[in-house]
Amino acid sequence: MNKMFTWGNQIFSKRIVSLQKQMSNTGVDVILLSYSKSIYYFAGTTQPSILLITPENYHLIVIRGLEFVRGETWLDPENLSLGRGYEDVRKMLKTWGAGSGVLGLELDIIPTTLYFEVSKLFAEFEIIDISNLILEQRKIKDAGEVENIREACRIVHQGHLRILDVLREGMTELELSSEIEDAHRRAGNEGQYFIRQFDFLMGRGIVASGANLSKIAGKMQSITGVGLSSSIPLGASLKKIQKGEMIVVDIPTYYHGYHSDQSRTYVLGKSPEGCKSIYEGMKEIADRIILSLKPGLRCDHVYNLAMEFAAELKIEDYFMRLGGSHNKVSFIGHGVGLELNEPPLLHKNNQEVLKEGNVVTLELEMWKSAGEVVKLEDTILITFKGAEILTISPRNLHEV
Repeated sequence: MNKMFTWGNQIFSKRIVSLQKQMSNTGVDVILLSYSKSIYYFAGTTQPSILLITPENYHLIVIRGLEFVRGETWLDPENLSLGRGYEDVRKMLKTWGAGSGVLGLELDIIPTTLYFEVSKLFAEFEIIDISNLILEQRKIKDAGEVENIREACRIVHQGHLRILDVLREGMTELELSSEIEDAHRRAGNEGQYFIRQFDFLMGRGIVASGANLSKIAGKMQSITGVGLSSSIPLGASLKKIQKGEMIVVDIPTYYHGYHSDQSRTYVLGKSPEGCKSIYEGMKEIADRIILSLKPGLRCDHVYNLAMEFAAELKIEDYFMRLGGSHNKVSFIGHGVGLELNEPPLLHKNNQEVLKEGNVVTLELEMWKSAGEVVKLEDTILITFKGAEILTISPRNLHEV
């Protein structure tokens, strides 16, 4: 039996019931979901499908792969059928007596051509964006989701162990990245990650060393590395790693739909004293923040706490800087789940409140000079008792 069923059909049905209640509260008459992460969350499959939901009914119209869906989904057979697309949705709505009203789509993620198609086909409906409705519900992780994130964290740890075994002078960033990726894959990494952003690229993840730690490319507000070419100018390069250089590894893992995000800093041989000093300060900030995390704490307050701690430790000049820029990164962490980066965002302007069941990262970076760069990132569960670190790799500066 598929692992999804071990969570219990009741868990999945509660997700739809919860969404239906929100629909009633917000005046949404129909929701159409076609994004694979949303279909997976509510129906347990990523086969090409359209999930049709009203406050009273739901139905999965499967475009292809019905035989797979039957073995993957928790839905009863009467709640799924083989179809060709949105014409079948229209027919289904007609049988339910839902011919007009407010129609919700995930407008931040669906293609424009699909939006135009749906607008034309459902002209009787007012179309609104319900992306935040879905993302808000997904912020609270149930026990099954947390267990999958824990497993993703156990997988990412295998990459850390591999680094300790193979890191050597003269190997390229690409060779190190390949060793890490292989260790992840052998441990069960599904070899993919998902970012809810148009045209986002990151290769397999970040391995950067020495001066490459200060070369920031693309859309990321983080250490990026330079990559192998201008087509994907992020991640590992052919640069050879030298003794005494700082090395940052930030390669996510993915297990049964859920991500782990971890960054660790390494050095081949002895670390320069300046790097040791800023790393110790950064880790102290991280430790203090983790002790303070709890339900009810606002995201902007978490950010402000980090800045206050950095000032107290007299390292604010280096804290949350990238590539020598004097502008500080505007967030220190993000949610993790079906997507690698999702709400809540620990942003300086975000007034959202942390809740029990949120899974977030704490992602801290320090820049002192072109080669004096360090980073520490962990995946963290917010519980009623406080914060639980889910990533298991030791959080010290690793001298190999």
